[in-house]
Amino acid sequence: MIRFFFIVNRSCKTRYAKYYQTIQDTPAFELEIARKCITRKQNQTLFFQLDEYKIVYRVYASLYFIIGCDLDDNEFSMLELIQLCVETMNQTFEKATELDLVFNLEKVHMIIDEVIAKGLILETNQQRLLNFMGSLYSI
Repeated sequence: MIRFFFIVNRSCKTRYAKYYQTIQDTPAFELEIARKCITRKQNQTLFFQLDEYKIVYRVYASLYFIIGCDLDDNEFSMLELIQLCVETMNQTFEKATELDLVFNLEKVHMIIDEVIAKGLILETNQQRLLNFMGSLYSI
């Protein structure tokens, strides 16, 4: 089960955060995880264990997409989930940048909320996601 999904920049500023369980002191928690991801070397894996979470992340340009999930979840499926979200955002924003996320945060929420609900993966078909986003903004 997915416990949280963050998008942070290289300066450790959170651009998107969604929690699927209650976590105390969320700003410090986000900062700790962002720092651990940002300071990892390129030859290290894109996933690691932190307390009771498996942290899976991927870097696109200057943004880190980070998922925290249960220890028994498949890290490769989480990497594919991040890829799906990034590709959908790229199609929606015509090559997504950090500014797109800042100025269109409601669209980012809609995309991720269509993919994940209450920590469970609901949709993995990119075309359906793009059709959904297109139907919302074609008016």
